[in-house]
Amino acid sequence: MNTFHRFAPGFVLAWCVIASSGCGPSPEERRAAAQAAAAQRAEAEAAEQWRLYEQNREDGNIELAAAYAELIVARYPATEAARALVPIIDEVRQQAAEAREARRLASLWRYQTAPMAGGIQKTAVIHSSDGGQPNIRLVLRQHSEWGLSTFLLPDADVFDCRRCQVGIAFDAAAPRRFAATKAADPQNPALFIDDKAAFLAALAKAKTMRIEVPVKGGTRTLTFEVGGYAPARFEAGG
Repeated sequence: MNTFHRFAPGFVLAWCVIASSGCGPSPEERRAAAQAAAAQRAEAEAAEQWRLYEQNREDGNIELAAAYAELIVARYPATEAARALVPIIDEVRQQAAEAREARRLASLWRYQTAPMAGGIQKTAVIHSSDGGQPNIRLVLRQHSEWGLSTFLLPDADVFDCRRCQVGIAFDAAAPRRFAATKAADPQNPALFIDDKAAFLAALAKAKTMRIEVPVKGGTRTLTFEVGGYAPARFEAGG
């Protein structure tokens, strides 16, 4: 009997298995190659997000820059971009929070230019945030004929004052006394702050302002978040 022919099929099969395992990558090598490719893709994607992060920082859009930074550290934590962000991410978050707050405060003001009583008036208006009723607005007005006025304008006649003193506290400072005069016209229940220049100078530097005013039945403290006031927009009328 020919021994070679008897064992040849098994020998050929074993040789093929050995040959195939020796000529191709092992499972470990394939996994390593896949991981390397994934890491390379992550680096490329993170680099693009980093480019957008830096571009928005340079453009002054820290809120959008912070969003790109958060995406990088969350989605690509093992990349060079993430490693560069980790030491400064808290600072970036703080800057973005401050920018959001500044935008919120600015949005509380409304600026307008409109005709009024034969002239043109520019106004800056903000609502009290104390939650009381009726609602009361702080109005800054520059009229082409009447000049500058600063006054509190309620939705209803609530001020119990003809000529009086009101206490105004800017931020954490002690209240200052300002003379105030109620409009003579019953259709206009506004309370005018007489020392306009001093009031506006303090307002421009403040973040919050509290005004204690006499109302029918007692006093009421009005709170205004004035930190977003933009004098240039008031002067421009919008």
